[in-house]
Amino acid sequence: MAKFVDALQQSRHENKRLTWLCLLLGVLAAFAMWGWKTAPRDLVAHIPPDLRNGATINVGPSPDVPDTTVYTFAFYIWQQVNRWKTDGGKDYGDQIFALQSFLTPTCREQLIADMNQRSGAGELARRTRAVMEIPGLGYSAERVSVLGGNAWKVLLDTQVQETQANVSVKDAYIRYPLRVVRFDVDREKNPWQLAIDCFGGERPARLDAKSVSVSQTGHTLAEIRTDAITPAPPSASPLGSDGTPVTAGSANAARAPAPAPSPSPSPTGTITPATLPRAAN
Repeated sequence: MAKFVDALQQSRHENKRLTWLCLLLGVLAAFAMWGWKTAPRDLVAHIPPDLRNGATINVGPSPDVPDTTVYTFAFYIWQQVNRWKTDGGKDYGDQIFALQSFLTPTCREQLIADMNQRSGAGELARRTRAVMEIPGLGYSAERVSVLGGNAWKVLLDTQVQETQANVSVKDAYIRYPLRVVRFDVDREKNPWQLAIDCFGGERPARLDAKSVSVSQTGHTLAEIRTDAITPAPPSASPLGSDGTPVTAGSANAARAPAPAPSPSPSPTGTITPATLPRAAN
């Protein structure tokens, strides 16, 4: 027998059930809207460059930054800062301005001081510059050191080439000890949330061409010999982007022939940059 014989009473019972169901659906919809409103709009995922052996990827608002990402960021930004396509007198300043969101204020001021010093010495006009990673001496775990929860030291082994008036004036191996820090200031302009803080308390060093050639296969950092760079004079900028002290006579020196292949101390104590061997024409 039906629970309700009276059709009117049964209709009221069904209406009551539908009312409670509508209220429940309204609460669920409100909860879903609240979750959608409070959900993070951006998720960061750091994907390593080599996935042949698999990888564990952390996704979240601000996950831990792996060493591979720190190295890739440091090399990419530093390469662009040191890219002068046609005229260093214009390109150097343009690159600093374009990449200022990826540089700490201290590093930006150091680069501007270096640019002004080089410009005064005549080392930028009609000069081009390119910084490349040395083949075989790319990323390895020992090239990234954790200085703290928000800072890293990155060693970049690069080949620096410069020309002036279509004449080669530099072809050297340089190691840059870059300091990278967290820099979550403007995610619209800097999605990496990292910034280069120049060299910290260190300076770039020249790499011996012979040891670089030997260590390009199965290398370790200990196998690559470096030569300390003579500190810049007190009146000079604290930063030399290639580690070479800039003096008043460097404008004339830039037009001189390329230095000898192997670095050796000069009588005054300065070190001649290691120059790469050029193939015979």
